[in-house]
Amino acid sequence: MSTKILLVDDHKIMRDGIKAIITESSDYHVVSEASDGVEALNYLSEHSVDIVVIDINMPNLDGVACTKAIKEKNIDTKVLAMSMYVDEQHIVNMLQAGANGYISKDAGRKVLLEALDAINNGEAYHGKEITKVIMSEFSKTKEEKMKENPIDFLTARELDVLKLIVEEKSNYEIADELHISIRTVDAHRRNLLQKTGVKNAVGLTKFALKHGIERM
Repeated sequence: MSTKILLVDDHKIMRDGIKAIITESSDYHVVSEASDGVEALNYLSEHSVDIVVIDINMPNLDGVACTKAIKEKNIDTKVLAMSMYVDEQHIVNMLQAGANGYISKDAGRKVLLEALDAINNGEAYHGKEITKVIMSEFSKTKEEKMKENPIDFLTARELDVLKLIVEEKSNYEIADELHISIRTVDAHRRNLLQKTGVKNAVGLTKFALKHGIERM
């Protein structure tokens, strides 16, 4: 019995090409196609498949959000991301969403079939380009990662303090509103300055606005 595949990509010409490669093997059968994540989830709500081959950048619902939804509802369904994007952020986002494999659309027929075979057997699969990016990410120090994405290293309480700083609240007002001591507010301010790399409250406000952090 062949493995059932749902193919998700917003470009029909790309779906046709991928489908042609997949159907070369009698082990796999493309049972349906979808042009975005919404169509994919609608199909999966009524049908089961073994593997979803999905693009990342799509309208309505992208590959990351769709993969998260698939994994929440269909834990046994495998997901292979196949994208033109091979940068660190896209790869990390997809893997964190639960993708079982990630390959570049430039990888070619051999890699695609290898990836399908691997994840169909319960293994993770990443193309050579993807592996390099993943290894590069793992080799970075915490300081390097913090410098690149400081927002990811802020605690929930630090974010609360930052939002109140944006509102120009004093340390006393922040302490009163969050029901913490002024000394604790001072500690959070120091941590915020260190993690964001700015020098003062003005810098913190600019940082918050740049990253879309709203007021309390």
